[in-house]
Amino acid sequence: MKKIIIGIIVIMSIISFAIKSDIVPQHDKGLFVNFESIGYSVSNLEISTAPLLDILGVYNLGLRYYLTDLMVLNINGGIIDPFVFPSYFGQPRPDNGYLYIYYLNGYNHNNFNFGKFSLKTHAQASMYGITMKFEDPDLQFNLGLNSIIAKGFSQLGYYITDSLEIFGGIEGGYLLAVNVNPDPNDPDFDAFIKKAKEDSLYSISRAGVRFYSGDVFGLELGYRLTLIQGALQFLQGYNPTDYLYNSVSMVSIYTQILDQEDPLKDINIPFITTDYYLSFTVRF
Repeated sequence: MKKIIIGIIVIMSIISFAIKSDIVPQHDKGLFVNFESIGYSVSNLEISTAPLLDILGVYNLGLRYYLTDLMVLNINGGIIDPFVFPSYFGQPRPDNGYLYIYYLNGYNHNNFNFGKFSLKTHAQASMYGITMKFEDPDLQFNLGLNSIIAKGFSQLGYYITDSLEIFGGIEGGYLLAVNVNPDPNDPDFDAFIKKAKEDSLYSISRAGVRFYSGDVFGLELGYRLTLIQGALQFLQGYNPTDYLYNSVSMVSIYTQILDQEDPLKDINIPFITTDYYLSFTVRF
């Protein structure tokens, strides 16, 4: 394992290019198309969408505003129609109601450089919700539910070269609110939400080495250490490798809460389900 890690670091250092930022630069003015989205860039603003997700019923839109080359504001959101994809296989849409999932994310990411040192800060707020209504002769169901989550991180780094950086930092997250419509007006429910907030706080520390190449590509080899284990720990991180790790962690966390045996405890995929990790998506 040590030889593999050393080999990755050597390869990264050999093919380095001068970048010194983890922010994806703004596209040239006008229409742009890349492998996942289409959009338009004007002044310091970009607006974009991912058409392939529309086909799956994930109707999405994103906005980016560049305060400077090293400071960006990003807002993205969408509405998910879960009945679109099954309809391609002949499944009829329900004619007695609807169900939609929606999300809204906003973050500010900064990459400050001080010579060979860097300070990266990230503050993010997210809302995830569901709205549904179904009417049957024997049952009428109408519900709206959403939660608001805050998370962020701060990292210090040192550039070995302009595109090879060692770093260390801390990340955390917390459940801010849960909203239900209609309001259940139930003291037991209020107590449940209060307890959920208290148990949601998580904190982890990360350290490792990060490599940048070109305007979009990045690679990160690191280790994560849990400082505070909370119910929202399955939302830690900001890239697909973290999301795979979170899927296993979520099962582990909630089997502990339910005092049951973890069915995934014996799964051990190097760099994916382990605390040491390798990620190919490290830019914002």
